[in-house]
Amino acid sequence: MTTVTPDMPLASKDAPVEQRSAPTIAADASLGRDRRLIVTALIFLIAVGLAYRVSNLGAIGFAEDEVNKVDAVRAYERGDITANGEHPMLMKALMFASVKTARIFAGRDGAVSDEVAFRLPNAIFGALTIVPLFLLTAAFFDRWTGLLAAAFWSVGLNAITINRIGKEDTLLVFFMLFAFYFYLRAKQTSPRHSKVRRQHYILSGISFGLMMASKYFPHYFGLNALYHHYFRVRKSEPGEPGGKTFRSFYIAMAIAFVIANPPVLLPQVWEYLNVYMGEKLLVHTGYLMGDVLYKNNVSRSPFWGTPVYFYLLFMAIKIPLAVLGAFVAGVVVSIKRRRQPGYAFALFMFLFWIVPYSLVGAKWLRYTLSLLPFVYMLAAAGAVALARFVSSRAGGSKRVELIMCAAVMIIFVAQPAWSAYKAAPHYALYTNALAADKVGYYFPHDEFYDDGLREAIQFVCEKAPQGAIIAHETPAATRYYLERFGRSDLNSQVISTPEFQVGNISGTAYVIVQRGRTYFENRDELALVRRTFEKLYEVRVNGIVAAEVFANQN
Repeated sequence: MTTVTPDMPLASKDAPVEQRSAPTIAADASLGRDRRLIVTALIFLIAVGLAYRVSNLGAIGFAEDEVNKVDAVRAYERGDITANGEHPMLMKALMFASVKTARIFAGRDGAVSDEVAFRLPNAIFGALTIVPLFLLTAAFFDRWTGLLAAAFWSVGLNAITINRIGKEDTLLVFFMLFAFYFYLRAKQTSPRHSKVRRQHYILSGISFGLMMASKYFPHYFGLNALYHHYFRVRKSEPGEPGGKTFRSFYIAMAIAFVIANPPVLLPQVWEYLNVYMGEKLLVHTGYLMGDVLYKNNVSRSPFWGTPVYFYLLFMAIKIPLAVLGAFVAGVVVSIKRRRQPGYAFALFMFLFWIVPYSLVGAKWLRYTLSLLPFVYMLAAAGAVALARFVSSRAGGSKRVELIMCAAVMIIFVAQPAWSAYKAAPHYALYTNALAADKVGYYFPHDEFYDDGLREAIQFVCEKAPQGAIIAHETPAATRYYLERFGRSDLNSQVISTPEFQVGNISGTAYVIVQRGRTYFENRDELALVRRTFEKLYEVRVNGIVAAEVFANQN
């Protein structure tokens, strides 16, 4: 089948039917059927992905980081757009709209929980990320590889996990992939077609602007430019004009960034960012990985923070084995075909993610969402290469190709989809067979992400006498749930602060202990609590202790 590329003239394609040959008409009809099938497949994948992401969305209580977004939205309602200034405005603006909409529907169909209302925008955009991932992968490889990468994202446990929380990474990835795609299309378009090329550059610029209005991670813009500096995605035609990047690309980027993130123009936001980047707002430090507590600060880079194998361990034990196997095959194939643009891009982006991020002292699993598109691209390329290899060895007939297509879907897509179904709604706790007995062990902070905290606070609210102490490591989340449960009378204290001393407590005190929130500043106090206080309650998630409630004997 002939493929029409952006560089090919469209006259023959758009000519009147009577002037076109029968083979051309047949090819167009086939292309039309293919497009309808692709659109149908993408709609199906989006529906499946959305179902995973929105189902039981409020089953897990807010994490501390999410309540910071709740506070920011409340500040927006008061007209203050500087709240939570270390992060851009775009996601919080979408949350604001979602909460307002939820309140409208709450009056008609019953209450919509805050957990659902605040997380819903990310869940929707997470499912829609299937579209730019397909477009980018198909533009670099082919439509079959693109659909497979989209399927991996649709049912991918790791993507689902992060798309279901109120953090900025989901929007970052959504707009990043669109930015990469439109920039690629601009580069694939001949300079002779200046109008089309400019349109693609403008769309890419807008996407990059929205990406940076989602999260202050501009290095993806630089990585994209670096790739296209060293790799050519189309062969130049003799005598064609130069193909410099249009100035409108940068103008569109700046305009989109400012419109979607106006607080960046305010001096107080820059002052706050300066303090934040200087690590002057840190009230506790440490990341418990296994049984070892590591420093988790950027200033501890490259070898004095969390281990450099942090993200490699994540990939080894948190990605379903079928996808992991396809990924390994994809890496091997990409190394062999590294001079081809698509394989080079996927390999380039993966390496320029995994190496720098592994050397940074501060690591969190939610950052891996921006890694997953390249993992899925490589996995799709690997699965397709394996299928084509087996098909060629078996004769390469149409029947064999159909069988191999079905086998790929069953082995590489259905198995991860089933794993995701079984893991719901606590997707973050999924661990593959390589570490099946280590659920919640290596990454307790990210795997629980305050799962069980809401229930622990509710228990204290039901049992504690008036004015009792409730000690914890989540001041924002605890304040939020104390208000919800009508117990603002309780004396909320943070364990890791210098003022909190277990030995100096007078009166009734309840202490909430979360293994994932063990820090250098609180580990001695937590050990003392375990020795001297009585455990009254524990919250178990999938059989694993997520939170414990201790009380003194007063």
